[in-house]
Amino acid sequence: MNKMNKVIEKICGKTVKQRQTRIAYIFLTPCIVFFGITFVYPLIQAGTLSFFRVSVGGELAKFVGLEQYKKILYDDLFWYSMRNTLYFSVLSVPPTIILALVAALLLSSTTKVILRGFFRSIYFLPITCSFVAVAFVWQYLYQPDYGWINEIFIKVGLPFQMWLNSPTQVLPSLAITNIWMRLGFDMVIFIAGLESIPLEYYEAAIIDGASKFQRFKDITLPLLNPQILIISVLEIINVLKTFDLPFVATSGGPANSSRVVVMHIYDLAFKWNEIGAGSVAALFLFTLIMVVTLLQWKVFRKPVEY
Repeated sequence: MNKMNKVIEKICGKTVKQRQTRIAYIFLTPCIVFFGITFVYPLIQAGTLSFFRVSVGGELAKFVGLEQYKKILYDDLFWYSMRNTLYFSVLSVPPTIILALVAALLLSSTTKVILRGFFRSIYFLPITCSFVAVAFVWQYLYQPDYGWINEIFIKVGLPFQMWLNSPTQVLPSLAITNIWMRLGFDMVIFIAGLESIPLEYYEAAIIDGASKFQRFKDITLPLLNPQILIISVLEIINVLKTFDLPFVATSGGPANSSRVVVMHIYDLAFKWNEIGAGSVAALFLFTLIMVVTLLQWKVFRKPVEY
């Protein structure tokens, strides 16, 4: 029995803190292994492939040093797709966050809205759908000749629009689709944040004579800072790595106007068989996402105490 106890103590630790730490690591191990297989290993593999010219069979054919990096740096199409991606981000992320916050304020449990649960479900429903299915549906709605949106425009006296067929309208049109799909997910996070704010803060502010706008500015927004941060990070990551929506809806057209950076990485690696260059472009995108995420964390992370 003493031997068994010693074995258990050796595995789990002698103190309560040691046991809690080791049990935590045991439960975390599957997640760490999964993270390593799906993220760390591909990242290392991409870094390795970026220094080699890869054969058709996927073997490392020749070490080329920084040649692939120079190729991407002077690739006009890569930077054009990066510009499109950043423009798409500007069109998508701020409106999504603002509209999700407005919807959350209207549908939180503190407001008196008829069929609140129904509207919450309706707003959340799009995020449960496949991006591919959504892209096909909105592609039909945006059709210039027989799409419903143009039919509505004509009936109310608005001018006919080309939508996905216009180089200037294609990214704003895709941004509208992305906002429609992501709004419900962000709304749910905001509702959770709103309902975690103690009502005593609002009651004290009302006693002090604060208006609705002052209560929103001085209480709601500061205490929603964690939710704003996580939503901003998730949304910017989502739009920077977007692929399926423009790929299905427009295939990058017209004239590469909706070509995003992940689509360019896909073409480099799998269509043009330039796996090394595709790895470099993927590393550039990874670096951009890391930098933007860290900047958001630095700017928006503000501890609030009342």
